[in-house]
Amino acid sequence: MAYNISNDPFYSDLYFKRAFGYTFLENPYFHGFEFEKIGFTGWQEFMIENWKLAIYASVFYVITIFGLQRVMKNRPAFDLRKCLFVWNLAIGLASLVGFIRVFPAFLTVLSEQNGFYNSICVKKGLDIPSAYWAIVFACSKFLELGDTVFIVLRKRPLVFLQWYHHLVTLMVTWITAPLVEPIVRWYAVLNAFVHSFMYLYFALRAISVKIPSYVANFITTIQFSQMLVGFVVNMASWYLQHNGYGCVRYPLSINVFGFVYGTFILLFGKLFYDSVIKSGRKLKQKTKQG
Repeated sequence: MAYNISNDPFYSDLYFKRAFGYTFLENPYFHGFEFEKIGFTGWQEFMIENWKLAIYASVFYVITIFGLQRVMKNRPAFDLRKCLFVWNLAIGLASLVGFIRVFPAFLTVLSEQNGFYNSICVKKGLDIPSAYWAIVFACSKFLELGDTVFIVLRKRPLVFLQWYHHLVTLMVTWITAPLVEPIVRWYAVLNAFVHSFMYLYFALRAISVKIPSYVANFITTIQFSQMLVGFVVNMASWYLQHNGYGCVRYPLSINVFGFVYGTFILLFGKLFYDSVIKSGRKLKQKTKQG
């Protein structure tokens, strides 16, 4: 039975005003918790007015990590295992909760007639949990910059993929978030799914829990798969729009996500090849020789 929106002023306001240009779902399964009922349009306006915030943060981020790296050059590494455990556990659990909250609505849209097209092109069927966690998804990119600070303070190797990934993800996500494109469903769900595994894995590694190597390979595989799927859905939306289908995508968003996912495919593809394929071949050779 449909949820009676007249009993919830917040939900009723969203439904009838069509926040972000969407029709919000009435299904009670997707009814938001109290903490998910925030001023969505207020957040949208804040992001539009403060789009340069991501650029400022990115510049500060680059200066900070390379400055710290220089400072730490002749200093002993910090032992931050407990802090790193708490950090990764918190982000991992938040990602897991986010995935649980947004996946049902994502699956619902996909299962309807023309589901794939609707999921990337049509402003239809948004719900309170999905709207809330989309904002959390955008804001979390600032928080995730802290990953690199831990690497530098612990004097671990700082590879290009690590800091480049955080840098461009923050800028692209924050600047395009106010557009509230339907395709963001894909980006948010994929990101939350991968981060649920990745950060919880890092949390356990931080406290020296022994984990089979195939778990790390699995995480690398789903990371690479995320980039492939992200690139494919982005180009699919471009194709549909280019061929006359109504598709809510903006040129800026299509272009930057095409570039970002393209570079991620190259970088994560190399990581996947080195960590999974090449190491797997070496393991097979050792097994044969043994």
